Amino acid sequence: MLSGSQRGFTLIEIIVTIVVAAALSVMFLQVMSTNLTGSVEPLMGVKDSLSLGQVVEKITVDYNKLIMEDTTPLATLKSRIGDQGDEVINGAYGTYTVTFNDYIIFNDNNGDGIYEEGPDGGSGGYELLKVTVSIGTQALTSLFKH
Repeated sequence: MLSGSQRGFTLIEIIVTIVVAAALSVMFLQVMSTNLTGSVEPLMGVKDSLSLGQVVEKITVDYNKLIMEDTTPLATLKSRIGDQGDEVINGAYGTYTVTFNDYIIFNDNNGDGIYEEGPDGGSGGYELLKVTVSIGTQALTSLFKH
């Protein structure tokens, strides 16, 4: 016969402990896996940003050469970059998506001293080219003037 001073765990206590430990383990693993997979996103953003900077730098270098060599440097640059919506893969400037590539003009339509951007329908002489290129979630806009 067992005396009252001897104590142990009952089968129910052991089962409850195992179930609680399993539930906590599952929650911990879900939190950790989300953090681990999400930790890559900022690094990819930085990588895309650096790649995008290189693309725009190559475009700018090309434009500076075109100014010296070409009679219509903006038109040539516009055609080399690609059309809006194009995904350029390993092109002359690198890999990027053309978000915007067209001539613009700034007008003070209301006379309030605030100039709004609008499309250049020829009235501005096509002297200001707006180029927006993107990689992943990063985008960069440059203005080129002749």
